[in-house]
Amino acid sequence: MLPIILKLKLTTMAMAGMSASAMPLPLPTDALLPVLVHESGPVEVKLYDENDHQQGTIAIWRDGSTDAATKAEVKRLFRCRRTHLEKLIAQKTLAMIADVSDHYPGKTVEYVSGYRVGRGESATSPHRDGRAVDFRIRGVQLREIRDYLWRTYSDVGVGWYPQEQFVHIDSRPGLHDTPWTFLNGRNNYHPYWAELARQPAVATVSHEHRAGS
Repeated sequence: MLPIILKLKLTTMAMAGMSASAMPLPLPTDALLPVLVHESGPVEVKLYDENDHQQGTIAIWRDGSTDAATKAEVKRLFRCRRTHLEKLIAQKTLAMIADVSDHYPGKTVEYVSGYRVGRGESATSPHRDGRAVDFRIRGVQLREIRDYLWRTYSDVGVGWYPQEQFVHIDSRPGLHDTPWTFLNGRNNYHPYWAELARQPAVATVSHEHRAGS
């Protein structure tokens, strides 16, 4: 199997050729490629592991899917830090990671935790199911990331951890959307920022869709 980035380049070149042959005057290839890559290609997600201090880049399609080799890498990167067990992060959660990475191009997603099954982890924690990731993006305000995710997606949990300096996201299909702020050791549910972020006047700058759809 060709690497996903290589497949992207080959596919894009082929599509550019077909489009050119169907037109009276061929378009310059460099004018066509950015459109094709943005609309149909995978997103290059730059990652930095806050625990192991390692960095790398993976490719995720906009629906959260990826190839077999990248799935194995995702499992390794987001493994449980206490038990070293691995589990693939849910596709809808990966779709949100890809989207937020594309929304802030050139930025690195600095993740704090993903899959967690260690002693003390709640039985209902989305981390235990591989549906949650805690992260931040250097140079971008947590409030901005928080509000973007909350007003853009449904079937999600979005938590703001201002003291710990990260945002929690999880996919929760079939459950109610849940926002919260974690302060002084406790969750404060349905905070005012969540109401403001989804007001129509604010939401006009984003697009409404379900995670991974």
